[in-house]
Amino acid sequence: MVRSASRALWIGSLVGMLSLGACAEEQAAPATVAVAQAFPGDGLGKTDVFGRALVGVAAEYEADLSLSAQEQRLKTDMGFRRQVAWEIVARVIDPVPLLGLADAAESNEEITLPEGEVPTVPRYQTWYGVDDFKRMFRELFSGLGPAGRSARQPFAESDLDAIFAWNAETLDRSERWPLERFMRYVKQLGVCPPEMTEESCALTMQSQFSGATGGNTRIAYSPSTIRHLLENYEPMLGCLDSLQTTGLEVAPTEPDQNFSACFSQEMPTDAVLIKAHWVRSDFGRLMPAFDTDAGSLVDVIGPGRIGDWANGNRQVDPSPDDIVTIKMKNGDTYRLAGLHIMTKELRHWVWVSLWWSDSPRSDFGADRPASIQALDPVWSNYKMGVVVDYLEGDADPAAHYPDHPSLAASLNASLSQETWLSNPYIEHGRGNAKTNCVGCHQHGGSIVGQDLNGDGELDPFDLELVIDSPELFPSNGRTKIRSMFPADYLWSTSRVDSVSQVIRSQVENFDYADTGDAPARATALLELPTDVASGEVSFQERCTPCHGSEGNGTSAGPSLFERVPNLEDQAVAETLLLGKSPMPSWSHLEDAELANLTAYVRDEFGL
Repeated sequence: MVRSASRALWIGSLVGMLSLGACAEEQAAPATVAVAQAFPGDGLGKTDVFGRALVGVAAEYEADLSLSAQEQRLKTDMGFRRQVAWEIVARVIDPVPLLGLADAAESNEEITLPEGEVPTVPRYQTWYGVDDFKRMFRELFSGLGPAGRSARQPFAESDLDAIFAWNAETLDRSERWPLERFMRYVKQLGVCPPEMTEESCALTMQSQFSGATGGNTRIAYSPSTIRHLLENYEPMLGCLDSLQTTGLEVAPTEPDQNFSACFSQEMPTDAVLIKAHWVRSDFGRLMPAFDTDAGSLVDVIGPGRIGDWANGNRQVDPSPDDIVTIKMKNGDTYRLAGLHIMTKELRHWVWVSLWWSDSPRSDFGADRPASIQALDPVWSNYKMGVVVDYLEGDADPAAHYPDHPSLAASLNASLSQETWLSNPYIEHGRGNAKTNCVGCHQHGGSIVGQDLNGDGELDPFDLELVIDSPELFPSNGRTKIRSMFPADYLWSTSRVDSVSQVIRSQVENFDYADTGDAPARATALLELPTDVASGEVSFQERCTPCHGSEGNGTSAGPSLFERVPNLEDQAVAETLLLGKSPMPSWSHLEDAELANLTAYVRDEFGL
């Protein structure tokens, strides 16, 4: 998201050159710089197929392969550590072109971009969400065939290479996204109202293109991270049940090679995971601002304090010039308050966190390099912290900053917690302000912890309970109490996105069809409550390419008015589950969608 004057000029050119056969009067109400910019994607927190079509294949993260050899310096030199962390931030947010849009312009003469100029978004906004993962896994697993699925065969390298391009073309296969709709949405992104200034137009379109790629997605995975998860679907499946008995004391079988129980090997060096925290901003909502100067830190994390960020030091109303802001298609507006960045450039990861501030040039923002400003001025309003180990290895981190006394003072204040990194927008609740990322994430993937009630059974791992307990979470996470990290520090395999459960659900759905359990599942589907209107939406998306939008049939499929009246409800449901050549099986769909689709088919085409 570059907002320089020169960028505004080419954006103005883009306004005139997106030849989509529509006038500015057809656009939504004129936007202004003072409000959040429009985002046309569907859904909350997901990378929809329109956004993926704009992005194309996600941009790789360019890892610094030299960092592992400098691990000791990173642990003991705060100045070097923060320098490296800012460099990581720059690599994560640097602008990359929307190659999907460029490809669309190349193949469609109605979309014309200025020569050599393609809209850009921050690199991490091209990365994948859990819905991307689900689509890719389902396609790969389907391609194994019944025997391969039963044997839980690994995916071929060639198939893994191809799946990212396949996923980028999802929109082309979607009946819900004909070319006309795609172009109408591109028009909305690329045209400003005639009365808007050139600079305001640049801001509007950059925000719109940026928002359109991912919306308010909470967790984003770099391409390497997604590939690793796909490669390890079978170990992850096998790991799920064992986690019920995997306590803190369990050791890895090969500690020097792999400390993860759920992956055949640890994440690769260029694996990155992003966790974003978005704050709702419409209807005049304000957002909290947090002070992280030395005195304020002592008040929150100093000796005897409870370590709760609470509701902030004041309420503020930053404009889109000051904070990354998007507006969803349904009108909801969001501000990016915090961003966690974890990168596997070290074995135990590098942990970087950004938080928005209304005093961004002080304390943890005082050493921000000019390169961040050059990428996009809005990122100059975020402060940064970094840890690389459980314990602080630099005895005097403040000594590196004689020219930045506010940063030096805050580092000294945070030493009361030794190694410290707590994002006030992301870490909530009592004790959480005193934590650090690595100490909490050592439990990533955990299902159970200690036997708290002495009944001989390991009790569920309650993260909120653990953080506030000196016995369960010694030194607020600065004590390394594990040697085996079930999911290589990733929480998202078992919480939030629950990637492991996504895999299990997809595998079980295929197993129903492959093992002859379709009749039993069909019977169960018919007993579920249904929503015929939702079933119609599924039908229009999935069935009309072959059966036609009215169900009258095409050269690819028969008329449902002729077929469905001759089938009992059970037969309709089984046909959807098993398929009937050339119709594919829809067994990978969730039960609720299948039940709704069955109800609609019977209601619309039955007797």
